[in-house]
Amino acid sequence: MEQAVTAVIMLGAGGPSEHEALVHASRRRAAIATVEALATLNQIDRIIVAVPVSERVRWEADRDLAALSGSLLWDVDPPEKPFHFGRRIGDMARRLRLQRALYIGAGSMPLLSRKNLAEVVDRLSHAGERWAITNNFHSSDWLGLTDATVLPDAATRLPRDNMLGWVLKDKAGFTVQALPPTAATQLDIDTPTDLMALRWHPDTPTDLRSFLAQRLPEQPLARWKAAARVLTTPGSHVALIGRVSPHTWHVLQVNTEVWIRVFSEERGMTASGRRGGGRVRSLLAHFMERSGPKAVFDQLGEMVAAAFIDTRVFLAHHGKWPSAADRYASDLCQPEKISNARLRSFTEAAITCRAPMVLGAHGAVSGGLYALVETLQAGTDWLPDAVQAAATNHR
Repeated sequence: MEQAVTAVIMLGAGGPSEHEALVHASRRRAAIATVEALATLNQIDRIIVAVPVSERVRWEADRDLAALSGSLLWDVDPPEKPFHFGRRIGDMARRLRLQRALYIGAGSMPLLSRKNLAEVVDRLSHAGERWAITNNFHSSDWLGLTDATVLPDAATRLPRDNMLGWVLKDKAGFTVQALPPTAATQLDIDTPTDLMALRWHPDTPTDLRSFLAQRLPEQPLARWKAAARVLTTPGSHVALIGRVSPHTWHVLQVNTEVWIRVFSEERGMTASGRRGGGRVRSLLAHFMERSGPKAVFDQLGEMVAAAFIDTRVFLAHHGKWPSAADRYASDLCQPEKISNARLRSFTEAAITCRAPMVLGAHGAVSGGLYALVETLQAGTDWLPDAVQAAATNHR
């Protein structure tokens, strides 16, 4: 029997730096595109937008959203309380009497087609009790569940949305289905590197694509292109470092003709709570401490023609988490804007490496890399010959 589904889209406040504002504005554009797709689905009975009051003003000023703004239900974040994901969504579940609900992080569906979204909603509408569907069981960016009344009791176990799949299965007895990993299911707008992956992808929403074309700086885009060129060069050597899944390695093996070096460590560190508990241990970080970042990157540059590096494992190893402004400046190859000395030295060594080093969070070795492979499959006209020199083939 078909039952109605309530969609809940959440977007918090943006940070003060220019790079944080860039990521936040991109999330907003992706979220608005998702709202427009949801509004066309008959099984969606309500679309709730949970945002700070300042964010609501920006949404309502969007011309593309004007026709739908009257049909949205706004739920403004309490300004007097620090944000906690579990308490926030648990409170909404109780107040708004949510039953079948599809939670969506604002930047979690930039590449999910309307057809795939409709399939998710349809499955959720017809599923039996205690069933959930998500993009990633180990780190949920969006999740639909048949019984949202369990969320208030689970609130304390949900400091972030990443834990949703784990908590529902292990603590609430849900059957949780994760969609197969693709760019559409894995790419979540979390860092500037995710934006570079969206810049040329054929399924990026038009408004977001235009925005990125105007706002992304050229230096990291050139580095992204150089790394992309390496993936198109048969016999090249490429490194994947960080929270690398077996499926990511498989995707590169099947769709490229490059030799791949993989160093995977600390998968699930956020969803499991290890990052916040100071229990992350990184072999890469140990080597950096012994030899210094320049020596490590010099050696890496001798071994590979390009590398995709999830730097957050390295950062979590040291316990002190740099600011978002610092992390994003590192992703964008701008060490002069980084106040954290360790991250600044790491970034300087990476960008002076003879091979292009793509720095980012988990997306650099997951959704962003899937998106890059799909973009290359769609065509390479966006890769000018000028970057070939930066993609020297190391054999």
